[in-house]
Amino acid sequence: MHSHMNFRGGPKSFREFMAAGNLLLVAEKAVPDSPLIRPLNDRLAVTREANPGEMRRSFEVQFERIRSRARAEGLPSVTSVESLDRIVKDATPALALSSEGADFLEGDLAYLEKARAAGLVMTQLVHYRISDVGDISTENPRHGGLTPFGKDVVKGCNKLGILVDVAHATSAGIEQALEVSSKPLVYSHGHVSRDAPGASQGGVRARAIHAPLAKRLAEKGGVIGLWPLGSQYQNMEIYTNELGRLVEAYGARHVGIGSDMFGLSPRSAMPSYVEFAQVPGYLAKLGMKPGEIEGIMGGNFLRVLREALST
Repeated sequence: MHSHMNFRGGPKSFREFMAAGNLLLVAEKAVPDSPLIRPLNDRLAVTREANPGEMRRSFEVQFERIRSRARAEGLPSVTSVESLDRIVKDATPALALSSEGADFLEGDLAYLEKARAAGLVMTQLVHYRISDVGDISTENPRHGGLTPFGKDVVKGCNKLGILVDVAHATSAGIEQALEVSSKPLVYSHGHVSRDAPGASQGGVRARAIHAPLAKRLAEKGGVIGLWPLGSQYQNMEIYTNELGRLVEAYGARHVGIGSDMFGLSPRSAMPSYVEFAQVPGYLAKLGMKPGEIEGIMGGNFLRVLREALST
């Protein structure tokens, strides 16, 4: 549900890298605010204001680079329910073109339709930049969650067939997105915390989704994607044990994998899709049924993506 194969240091071939783990579909992300992000103490943060038009140009350049690489490798993109079903039926490796943050809109909701026409089928609302969409989990809030424009973005995504991702949002923002959205949402990559997360807790802890909100997200049909951050899950056995705990808490239909491939490197228990392919064996040892394992490995993501694309 969350990958950065196009990052510098990523694989020379998307297709070959995916094939190493028998991957059918990867949500590959453009990152509009990436020119602004720098390490800051124990976290990542934006270190300057964006120039007018900069976020949109960043998105368009990255998005076209991903599309060009996919075309060169013969990787189709999911654009509709029909194309998704065809990919699954034919077992054709493909990409779900996505954005990590809706910063590229720059206040223009009409541009969302243009991005959808270009192939965007999934967007995270916010990333590391407090924007006109809403607050972020790793900075003190300014908006009290989503802005009125941010809520309109959620509604616009529902209307156009774009899956909404609430990773990096504050608890207030996630709660508001759940209230506004008419479709299931995903929290694509991160972890669930029993205690309420907040910006003062530092980067990793602040990024969590609070357990009551994870429950609400699941109750609305959504999917929680667990990331394999090495400082939390030192190896694949520990990581899959946490997947099992989430299944017990929220149900097997509402748990998935958000590898944040190349986004966590080198601090990942899943540095390649070879490790991704090891997950079913570990889950089987936990006593999970084949159907439950299939859902966690991607079936749940396919379900919510199909629902989002159905307009």
